[in-house]
Amino acid sequence: MSFDKLLGIDVGYSRSRPTTGVAWNLGEEFGSARTHSDWERRQRSIPASAAFAVIAIDGPLTPPEAPDTLDRFCERLFIRGAFQTRCKPGLSHHGHGRDLRKAAAETAAQVRHLAAAPIGRSVIAGAAIIEAFPNAFLGVLLEDERFAMTRAAKRKKFDWLYDHAVESGVIKHLLDFIGWNNERLLQQIAVEGDHEKRAAWICLLTAACAAAGKSEVVGDEKGGWFWLPPSELWADWARETLARNRAAIAASAILGAG
Repeated sequence: MSFDKLLGIDVGYSRSRPTTGVAWNLGEEFGSARTHSDWERRQRSIPASAAFAVIAIDGPLTPPEAPDTLDRFCERLFIRGAFQTRCKPGLSHHGHGRDLRKAAAETAAQVRHLAAAPIGRSVIAGAAIIEAFPNAFLGVLLEDERFAMTRAAKRKKFDWLYDHAVESGVIKHLLDFIGWNNERLLQQIAVEGDHEKRAAWICLLTAACAAAGKSEVVGDEKGGWFWLPPSELWADWARETLARNRAAIAASAILGAG
């Protein structure tokens, strides 16, 4: 399995501060950077490449025809049950969520020319650009017992998940499972302290799972997809919660149609 050309981007939409994280892998080399939202400065943090095999973006990616008010199925699946307190997404059809959706679309447009052909279930026509969801990517890997420990404040949730993922060894297990034996990368992820760069590294791992054909892809064609770790690695509580949430939403749809 080749992980030669991968790119992860944590979308930041501040016009004045460097709130975008970028992480990349080219052959044996990898790196990360913190940058701004405009392409003029973002492109300086992305090495030249003929085409990235997969680009994973942390931001809501919807089909071009989807209205701004669309209530996405993938988001609804992760705001119920245990996900609600452990790794829920922000809803992208109102408030700041709509700003993030716009920023994600702009980011995808900026890097579309850098992407290889689609790998399936891509909402960006003709491009291997997928949606990462770092909180859930890490959350579903952690065992139930981890969440019984001191909980993080809402604003620090991602960093709490990141720290526990590194400490528990689930990131190493993930890399072993997908066949990416890169000890240097694992060490870099372990020592990373910058919030935006951390998110970009998880986007890079999202791209790696997709490149290996070992992702759990959750959502629908109408609203887009979350690309998550392979289901074989999910903690039992996460698998069970997703199944219950699917059933609850399906039952609600039947009642609504009745």
